[in-house]
Amino acid sequence: MTKSHSQEQESTRLRLEHAQANLQRDAALAHIEHMRRSRSWRLTRPLRMLMQLLRHGVINDESEYPTHLPYLVQPLPASTPLEPDIVEDSAPGSAAQHFDLLCFANIDWSARFQRPQQLMTQFAIQGYRVFYIILSPLPAAERPYAVHPVAPGVFEVTLRGHARQDYYATCITEGNLRANAEALQALVSDYRIKTAVSVVHLPYWTRLALHLRKAYGWPMQYDCMDEWQDFPNIGQPLLDQEQVLVKQADLVTVTASVLHDKWASTSRRCQLVRNGVDFDFFARCCTPNTLLEELQGPIIGFYGALAEWVDFELVAAIARQRPEWNLVLIGDVFVRDLAGLDRLPNVHLLGRKPYAQMPQYLYHFDVCIIPFRLYNLTHAVDPVKFYEFISAGKPVVAVPLLEMQIYEPYLYFADGPSAFVTQIERALGETDLQRWNQRLALARENDWRQRFEDTRDALVELFPKVSVIIVTYNNVQLTRGCIDSLLRNCAYPNLQLIIVDNASQDSTRNYLRYLARSEPNVSIVLNEQNLGFAAANNQGLRLAQGHYLVLLNNDTVVPKGWLAPLLRHLDDPEVGLVGPTTNAVGNEARVSIDYQDLDDMEDFSDRRTTQYRGRCFDIPMLAMFCVAMRREVLDQVGWLDEAFGIGMFEDDDYSRRVQAAGLRTVCAEDSYIHHYGQASFKALIASGEYQRLWDKNQAYFESKWGPGNPIAKHAVERTPTPRK
Repeated sequence: MTKSHSQEQESTRLRLEHAQANLQRDAALAHIEHMRRSRSWRLTRPLRMLMQLLRHGVINDESEYPTHLPYLVQPLPASTPLEPDIVEDSAPGSAAQHFDLLCFANIDWSARFQRPQQLMTQFAIQGYRVFYIILSPLPAAERPYAVHPVAPGVFEVTLRGHARQDYYATCITEGNLRANAEALQALVSDYRIKTAVSVVHLPYWTRLALHLRKAYGWPMQYDCMDEWQDFPNIGQPLLDQEQVLVKQADLVTVTASVLHDKWASTSRRCQLVRNGVDFDFFARCCTPNTLLEELQGPIIGFYGALAEWVDFELVAAIARQRPEWNLVLIGDVFVRDLAGLDRLPNVHLLGRKPYAQMPQYLYHFDVCIIPFRLYNLTHAVDPVKFYEFISAGKPVVAVPLLEMQIYEPYLYFADGPSAFVTQIERALGETDLQRWNQRLALARENDWRQRFEDTRDALVELFPKVSVIIVTYNNVQLTRGCIDSLLRNCAYPNLQLIIVDNASQDSTRNYLRYLARSEPNVSIVLNEQNLGFAAANNQGLRLAQGHYLVLLNNDTVVPKGWLAPLLRHLDDPEVGLVGPTTNAVGNEARVSIDYQDLDDMEDFSDRRTTQYRGRCFDIPMLAMFCVAMRREVLDQVGWLDEAFGIGMFEDDDYSRRVQAAGLRTVCAEDSYIHHYGQASFKALIASGEYQRLWDKNQAYFESKWGPGNPIAKHAVERTPTPRK
């Protein structure tokens, strides 16, 4: 049985604490490594060796710390090729209750730890599988893709391509599109990706994401983080492709109101999701340490990419005007001209540091600065570093970026060297703890967890609601098996489950009451008498909120990926009713099977989905062990005919009514479910009542459609017993 909601919350909390503990461990190890490399540690090494000789009579010639420490101090594991037969526990196992994310990235995972990594990490902590697809390098020619675990639940993927190209200046070539699509097909098959969202970070990937939407029906999100128009080395073809991406994406999320104003009228749906901070991590790790103990006097700090959007002349002018201040700049340098910063004695260019060390450096900053040049690119930036700076209550002096105007009460704006010096002096002189507390509160409100929830909720809304109606009558074990498989194997995020019980006499009702308490998306109806199959389904349909409606028998078991093909076929407006293939039905939907238990059934279903993807055929009658339709079809065709009583022939009747409305009834060859068959009729068969009911309902059916109409067979074959 699936986890209860409270169990899932507890599991989520433990995963989150585990991830945060790892970050704290990395920060502590980084601090130890810094101590080991410090001047004082080196100077005292002979003394420690002497003490070792006096105490133990031997000098250990090995390093005082394990040789693998430099590996451990990295915030995340090194990217090493994943071989499933060697590192099985690191492989992206099959997702259970969440859709997967295929993140088409603009930077490698290890390049820096900012919005892409923060949001994807949050998804992974909550149990989502994240396939983080990067631009380079190409995997070995004989492999369609390579997978590298980079964080719990996050897997960096490189796809086999046709040729290297400038990803920031051009669009994906036809050769690379074909090669990448083939590689993704293998990835999807190998890792059983059934329901997913394509998250695009760079317009280069547009055509590949569109291909996935066409092939699998997966929605597209474009997470727009920058104004590419003024970004370094961006080519016009990429800018043109961004226009296509914005128009085609199902959801465009933007980091800044400037970007929202730019794209809101062009996109289908545009939502502002600002940047944030991992507040708990910074709060726990911004603690006393010795990283910058050698620097005397006020420390004015900044960390981030030292690229062309940084006003190096401004920083140099500040350093020259206040030589008693130490200006610490942390980050990779992407420019040749640093405006003389590298020659100033009170400017310290520390280079790139692990994310795990950022809170420790931040601890020493007396004032933080955001010294950007003012132009279109920076005005569209919502600086991650601002939220991280204020997570420690630090005062921030920044240029007047448009996107930061909403935070004016929480920081100091300055434009030009003199104004910066004045505002830094004001910040250094702060004594008002209220401002410090206000900054902390603002940071806490802008946690990455909140950004994740906003993004997740927006993605869930991309999936039209599906209402699944199950009618039960006794057979509690079959019912539990059916619902367990549905909750376990359906990663569709916007699902409503309605269970209507027709006066069961066994323990079915106790089970359903438990289910309604423990599963927030489950509702139940308990009838006082057996109203029959059609009437009970109509009860469920009247409660259904979904755009798609599915009638599912309780004597079925659904594998992973059963639902998505049905919905894709319903995208065809000519299709009114669709059903899957199965092992037990009396018409053309029945297929030969080669599995002996329900575990093997999953593999069988996977093979069918891959082999018959996108294929369906017209069928005269869809048996209602499982059928799906759009709400508009129900509105047009109407409710099931309750005159069929306990059951039989209502499915023949409804198929005819759908066809009479000018719509097709089709069998989806790429969807399969296991069907036991006639579970509710076994007592009637044993008593002989079954034949009387058959004759009665056949007569009623023929009174509606004429005696010459062929009747689908309702007989079923003996089916495998599930392995306990």
